[in-house]
Amino acid sequence: MRVPMKKLTLMVVMSFLLSSCDGEAAKDSTGPQRDLVERSLANMVKVKGGTFEMGDFGPLTDEKLPISLGDDDKVLHEVTLDDFSISKYKVTWKDYDVYLHAKNLSRPDVPPGYEDDREKIQAPDVPAALNWQQAQDYCHWLGEVSGKKIALPTEAQWEYAARDGGKYVIYATDNGKYEEGRNVPSTEQREEMISGSFNYPVGKYPATPLGLYDMAGNGVDWMQDWYAKDYYSHSAKKNPTGPENGTKKVIRGYEGGGGALSNQTVFRKSKEPTLGNRNWYIPYYNARCAINNQ
Repeated sequence: MRVPMKKLTLMVVMSFLLSSCDGEAAKDSTGPQRDLVERSLANMVKVKGGTFEMGDFGPLTDEKLPISLGDDDKVLHEVTLDDFSISKYKVTWKDYDVYLHAKNLSRPDVPPGYEDDREKIQAPDVPAALNWQQAQDYCHWLGEVSGKKIALPTEAQWEYAARDGGKYVIYATDNGKYEEGRNVPSTEQREEMISGSFNYPVGKYPATPLGLYDMAGNGVDWMQDWYAKDYYSHSAKKNPTGPENGTKKVIRGYEGGGGALSNQTVFRKSKEPTLGNRNWYIPYYNARCAINNQ
């Protein structure tokens, strides 16, 4: 059937107008998401893979003494990693809010008793306090919308990056030393920035030589791996991803308490991935995403 020219012209014009409106609506709705993707990818630090001795390397140094108080990091084992990238910053509330909006989810609440401090502890540039599932879901979603293979870092990737490519680095700071008031906050500085044991804004202290911020002194990062105390004795040598299952997930970084005694790059900790249906989480459990390049 032949469509009259006037009617055909009207149909084309209407189609153009509708598509233009849809395009503008899509542009408006995806603007923050597009900005997040661009910012997140720009903040990814490329890490050249290699082979290193993972674990408490103290016996390999001149002192020949353990550097960690842990008893699950003493089995030194050779690990080889492919190239990967890891975010220079933890996922902030500004980042996480874009994800929540895209998924039509509500922001987790603050712990009871801290309602008056909500604006400070959930400020845009403060790391988002998340359980493991929330952290992993965020990184996977970022991968979906960016077209990259993004997830939480493995324990081996995190330690390799924190140790500046597997070097004998004790603290993930700018110089490998723990210097309160300069490269990690003093007690007074923490009290000025935050409430209780919560995170403070990202990027306040110098980055590691690789360009990573807050690997020491500002909460912990969730790892992709399940935790097993004896995993180092049977870890895979190439790109290990931890045990196949477990009850806790590995966390790395500064959990609070102990200061320099529990903040070494090799110190292992673990935590349950979720805590039931509660919509808030302990203050300083955070996400830092990684891109697997292989």
